[in-house]
Amino acid sequence: MVKLPVCFESRTTAASFRKLLDKKEFNYKRTTGSRTYTKVSFVIAHEKSAMVYKYDIENSKIKADIWEENPSSGNITYIEIESEEKKLENELLKDFALSLPRKPWEYTITQKLRNGWFSQGIFRAKSKWENYLK
Repeated sequence: MVKLPVCFESRTTAASFRKLLDKKEFNYKRTTGSRTYTKVSFVIAHEKSAMVYKYDIENSKIKADIWEENPSSGNITYIEIESEEKKLENELLKDFALSLPRKPWEYTITQKLRNGWFSQGIFRAKSKWENYLK
C-alpha cells in the first residue's frame, strides 16, 4: 500500500485522478466514504473524520483513496493506493503526478506557513514521491 501527500485539495485531487483514469480508459467505480484521523490541540488528541473519494479500478485489483486531513489551520491531502500490481501502481502514480498543474510535493509558501514547514504531510513529501516515480 502506498500513502502519499498531495499539495492540492482532495476535491481537486480526486477530479484530476478521475480524469487520468478516463484518459487511460480504465473502468472504475467511484464511491465516497469517511476516514478518521487524529488532530492534536495543545496536548489533547481529537479524533476527526474526513470524506474519502474511493476508486475501485476494475480488472486490475487497484483501489485508490483520496482524502484530506486538517491537522492545523490548513489541509493536507493524501492519495493512498492499494494494489498487488506494483508496476501498474507506480505507472499510475507517475502519470497522476504528471497530470497535475505542479508536482504534488511542491507546496506553496502559504500552505507551508499555514500547516508548518515540518508537518507530517509537507516534510519529506518530495522524497516519499520520488520512491514511486523512479
